[in-house]
Parts: sequence; structure tokens; C-alpha cells
Amino acid sequence: MVTNTNCDGCGRTNTNKVSYTKKRYCNKCFLKLVEKRVRKDLRINKKITKKTIELLNDDSKEFRVAKQLLKNIFGSHKTIKEVKKLTKETLTPTNLDREIKLQLESYLNNKKYQKKTLCILDNVLEEEIITFCRIKKLAIGKKEEKNKLIENIEKKYHGTKFALSKSFEKITENLPKKDQKNI
Repeated sequence: MVTNTNCDGCGRTNTNKVSYTKKRYCNKCFLKLVEKRVRKDLRINKKITKKTIELLNDDSKEFRVAKQLLKNIFGSHKTIKEVKKLTKETLTPTNLDREIKLQLESYLNNKKYQKKTLCILDNVLEEEIITFCRIKKLAIGKKEEKNKLIENIEKKYHGTKFALSKSFEKITENLPKKDQKNI
């Protein structure tokens, strides 16, 4: 059986495969895919309103990717300020895997989940962040421990992580305002 190893976006070779789809992407199309998703999240959720962007520097791969993407998106129009303290207007670098794991574990353990104020990359999988780092030659660091239940379901039903994220978002929207901070 012959398989196509060319990019589904532009036809180039040297492709990257993501687990939730059968599509393959060249480095350029893959970077575009991630940046487009982050741009949409920033725009729809109005996460950036000021001229200076405060980004929490936790020295993680997520921080390095977020910094790179914010520079690509805003260029010289906005200033990126690295901070060590979390405030209401600080963007916290995270990833979809981490957020889903924390939310699901809090629900399963019947505990309240305290969501960080503003998150960036909360719609990007850790696998995609690692691929982004590899392409841009950024330090990766260590991989996080994953939830076995979520990973087993994801292997069987691709796209489960995105569906869980949307479900948690819908649950939060339907809660009374006073309970939305502590889901």
C-alpha cells in the first residue's frame, strides 16, 4: 500500500503528522495551523486589550512557544513583557492536555477547579507544542504526565480532547456568574 507523505495543504514533502487527524502538514503549514488557532482564540475571547502584553515566564516550552507566537502575531504593535507574578491581566502559558487533565480530575474527585484568569495556548495540544519547538529549534524540556483515561479514549476516538474542552466550556457558560470562577 502506497501512502502519501506530502503536505495536505501545499503538497510539499517533509511532513508532520498530528494524532487527531489523518492530514499531514509541512513545517510552514503546521506553524500556520497553530498560529491561526491561537489568533482565533485571542480574538474571540478578547484576551488582549492593552498595548503591553504581560506573559507569565515559567520557563516552560509553553512560555517559549507563546512568546514566539505573540511576536509573530503582533510584531512591533504590542510590547511583550515577561513577568514572574500572576495578575488578572497576565497571560498564562498552558496547553490543552494540561487544562483537560486538571478539569477532568477535579470533576472526578468532586473538587472545584480554579481556572487561571487568562490562558494562552489552551487550545493547542502538548504534541503540537513539542512539534512547534522542534521546527523553531526551541528548548522542549520535559514532557508532562498524562491522564491515562483521556489518552486511552483519544487513541480510540480521535479529537476527544478538543470535544472535552468544548464541553467544559459549555458547562462553564451555563453556570451562574458567581460559580464560573470555581468550576
